[in-house]
Amino acid sequence: MKVVCVGAHIFDVLGHPVGEIPPGQGRLALEQIRVTAAGTAGGTAVDLAKLGAEVISFGAIGDDTAGRVLRLLLAENGVDERLAVKPGRATPSTILPIRPNGERPSLHASGAMDTLTADDIDWDAVAEADVLHIGGPDALGDFSVDVLPRLLRFAREHGTVTTMDFLRTSVSPEVVELLRPCWANTRYLLPNDDQIRAVTQIEDLRLAARTMRAHGVGTVIVTRGGDGSLVVDEALAEEIPAFRIPVVDTTGCGDGYTAGFIVGLCRNQDLLSSARLGTAASALVAQGLGSDAGIVDLPRTLGFLSERRTDLLHRNEEDITDCGQA
Repeated sequence: MKVVCVGAHIFDVLGHPVGEIPPGQGRLALEQIRVTAAGTAGGTAVDLAKLGAEVISFGAIGDDTAGRVLRLLLAENGVDERLAVKPGRATPSTILPIRPNGERPSLHASGAMDTLTADDIDWDAVAEADVLHIGGPDALGDFSVDVLPRLLRFAREHGTVTTMDFLRTSVSPEVVELLRPCWANTRYLLPNDDQIRAVTQIEDLRLAARTMRAHGVGTVIVTRGGDGSLVVDEALAEEIPAFRIPVVDTTGCGDGYTAGFIVGLCRNQDLLSSARLGTAASALVAQGLGSDAGIVDLPRTLGFLSERRTDLLHRNEEDITDCGQA
């Protein structure tokens, strides 16, 4: 399994549990503070590597301490990171005070994220990959207009499967037109429910997914947190329920879902089986702190899926929540 990830790489600092921010100079004792490699490209890259893929990752970071730590975290998890270091710029970073119920408000500085260029990408690596994953085209600035359409077309011409996921919680409807040259070469689009509603301005998820397909996307997979996910292509519109799990932190659930889904495709599983593997990976992530939590390797992820397959459900109960993605 050879996968190239391009896009948002973020240095995350997480604290848990944070019920409220102390006023003034107050102090709050936490159970855990972690730093992780995150972002819809970086977090997905880490999860893919844990699941056994050979991963090369491209993105833009700053020449600062956060960037050096981010590169170290990627390398320690087995990612062949080839991040472009932009002098004088800051590394994209986020502070995440994780609430006791797993919710994750964020304080974010985008830094160098939108400075990626065509020269920062190894196009030969894309041609040799099984999958090209684009993470966060809504946050990559000029790259998404000037380079991304060519990159996706190049990948498809070389037989590389293409996947895409948004970064921002609320994606501007203008993104549909901005990325119009990209849609026909996007085989799989994996937004969450808030993102696809925002980008299409359509409340009904099935209709929103079909609208993106009408723009040229091959298959749309909408992740819906505790309600699981919705898979829509030409032949079907199928709901995949979530797993019943105790949630610690929903950060990176979408990255885990994407990674599991991609690994399923690379293992020649059918569309729905790949989505179920994505659901399992996402559920594992939600049970720990940070976007790299929970997933250890592919055998244990497959084991979790096998053991819990009959425990799929749609809604949460008191202090037990479902997570297909957040």
